[in-house]
Amino acid sequence: MLGHQLISVTVSAEVKGDNQETTKVMTAEMVMMRETVYDLIKDIRDPEKPQTLEELNVVSEDNISVEEFSDDKLYVKIVFVPTVPHCSLASLIGLCLRRKLVTCFPEKHKLDILVKEGSHDTADEINKQINDKERIAAAMENPNLRDLVEKCINDEGGYG
Repeated sequence: MLGHQLISVTVSAEVKGDNQETTKVMTAEMVMMRETVYDLIKDIRDPEKPQTLEELNVVSEDNISVEEFSDDKLYVKIVFVPTVPHCSLASLIGLCLRRKLVTCFPEKHKLDILVKEGSHDTADEINKQINDKERIAAAMENPNLRDLVEKCINDEGGYG
């Protein structure tokens, strides 16, 4: 049970997303996981610019939610906002987010990464791409794409 024997405290954390504010009760473990996820992804570099995703307001802690998925899994959902509605690298940003988290959390978690509704012209197609195991595997087989993802997530910057 994800350490619930040790953590019986629940805290209220505001989770914002999809243009509405809701309050969900999360255990201390879930709040800590949300903070950890944010700490891991905020320093990912934009593929075209020298700034991080945090500096460009592409990711924020408010757009990360963590819920119990099953007895031994958590559900982590990240909603990100591309810098412009026609951002050509939104799929690559989603791939970087996924790669960073899968690398840092080898244990199994249900992970969804989504473009914030209304923030990109082709959000539905991007969401399908970055949440489809076969498409992700195919993308990571491309050595150039894999190298660019690794540069972005390892704080070397993908630009230039």
